[in-house]
Amino acid sequence: MPTVPYDDDAPLLADLMPWSVAPLRPGRAWPTAPDPATLKARWDALLKAGLPEREALFEPTRARTLHSAVAQLPGRSAGTRRLARAEDPCAEPVRVLAGPFDEQWLIPDHRLLDAARPELWRVADAHQVFAVTTPDAHHPVLATSLLPTLRTGRV
Repeated sequence: MPTVPYDDDAPLLADLMPWSVAPLRPGRAWPTAPDPATLKARWDALLKAGLPEREALFEPTRARTLHSAVAQLPGRSAGTRRLARAEDPCAEPVRVLAGPFDEQWLIPDHRLLDAARPELWRVADAHQVFAVTTPDAHHPVLATSLLPTLRTGRV
């Protein structure tokens, strides 16, 4: 794959795009999958489970539990009722960039995401392109129209 050689005189990406944020961080693996059908099946299993089993399926963290109260993500219609009592249908999954050349699907529900980065959801649309810097020497900058969920880097 062709690359652009490094040039000491080239401006830094931070100088061209001074605003940046870390990629969104789901905090658990199950809200991400290779296809939407798998995500909807996981959501249905979560809602059909009793409270103890629901908690085990959810995989609570310091940032999110079944009892966390959060606002809707900008531009999304997922429910806001606490997951301990949730009955709403699965939000329509969206494509995300999980890694270089690794597109996945994600349930866009703020209740499931440890660090949802609402500012990224606010600007995400069909015309948005995200520049993601990574510590990877082979792919130092990625350009994507998908919301990035990479584990490291800046958007």
